Amino acid sequence: MTTEILLLTILCFVCNRLASYLKEIRTGDPNESNSTYWMFSYDFKSPNKEWVPEDPSLLKKKKRRNFLVLMLYLNIFLIFLVGNSFIADLLELIN
Repeated sequence: MTTEILLLTILCFVCNRLASYLKEIRTGDPNESNSTYWMFSYDFKSPNKEWVPEDPSLLKKKKRRNFLVLMLYLNIFLIFLVGNSFIADLLELIN
């Protein structure tokens, strides 16, 4: 039970830091804002009907940001799993 509390504390800290870092960094995409930090770069719709290749440095920044968003999602999933395990152990202790 103490390992679950420790894991939850560490995961929540990492999630908080990762979310604040994602809010700070900018790749140069005009659709980015503080409220869309959790979205992948390909979730944004392009206003252009024609496809225009993007700058390779912009693509590299978007790829790195997408990886960080994926890590945020995985971290939240781990918080959910460890939190459920903690609650199950707590209920077992109460019972």
